[in-house]
Amino acid sequence: MSDFRSKGPELLVDLTEHVAAALGELVSMDDEAARHVANEVADRMAAHWGGQNVYFPMGLAGKLSRRDRQIYEEFNGTNQSDLARKWGVSLQWIYKIVKAVRKDEIARRQADMFAPPVDD
Repeated sequence: MSDFRSKGPELLVDLTEHVAAALGELVSMDDEAARHVANEVADRMAAHWGGQNVYFPMGLAGKLSRRDRQIYEEFNGTNQSDLARKWGVSLQWIYKIVKAVRKDEIARRQADMFAPPVDD
């Protein structure tokens, strides 16, 4: 087992620390075991992707989509100012979200109308 803390690249050190912290928080793993597993994860990632430029997406599209759907569900036609304050966006952005989600909902419903029937 390598010790990234003393001699590893900054990315692998950071990865090891975050994995160990997550293991401690999420599954109550003791510090020594969490550090061991975190080092193993970093070792495997370095072995598999070492030398490559790897891009980690922030995953904002999925988060925004969930947020946008929640805004759409909460929208009642008169509470756009309240939603803008609650979600920290502009009034225009609330209207844009409602319009986009409504368009998506209509497209999904129309696609369902033309789907072949499912045999029971």
